[in-house]
Amino acid sequence: MKKPALLLIPAILILSACTTTPPTTDNQPQYQPTTTTQQTETQPTTPDPQPPIETPPTIDAPQSFTLPLPTHTITLDQNIQEVITALGTPLGIFEAPSCAFDGIDRIFSFPGLQIHTYPHNDTDLIHTISIRDDSILTQNGIYLGNTWAQVLAQYGNDYQHEFGMFTFTKGATTLQFFVENDMVTAITYGLIMN
Repeated sequence: MKKPALLLIPAILILSACTTTPPTTDNQPQYQPTTTTQQTETQPTTPDPQPPIETPPTIDAPQSFTLPLPTHTITLDQNIQEVITALGTPLGIFEAPSCAFDGIDRIFSFPGLQIHTYPHNDTDLIHTISIRDDSILTQNGIYLGNTWAQVLAQYGNDYQHEFGMFTFTKGATTLQFFVENDMVTAITYGLIMN
């Protein structure tokens, strides 16, 4: 079961070695996810200090982790152009020759998010999504600053733990929580690449 976490670690290290993190701007509007139901409801644009945490889905759960936002649900292995169409022009784009693929790796910065892509034919497909601040919530309502107990209440005990990183796997995707002093300090979605 450590294979998904171990596969993501080299991908992160490769990108870290090949790229640097682009700057972000705090004066931009923030995005918040909504709960997907028959009808889409829009959440307020400013997060509550302690947003309610919803019960994890028990039936009809998707076979991969997704990041729902008010205007678009981001999925791993999705064409980045769909996200740009929904969210608007990125705050910044960093490009570097890919260490793992033929072509250019790109990092797209949006308010509260960084999205890493890999080249595939003539498109850029999403392989990593990093939540950068507490304005972005996971589908189950977890955000930066939550406690580890809150994560467990939403995602259960089926995870792998390594060096402060807790990895949940669903299909060919991972959702990783970095926890320091019982607090979530980073959230990353990853695509398991074969």
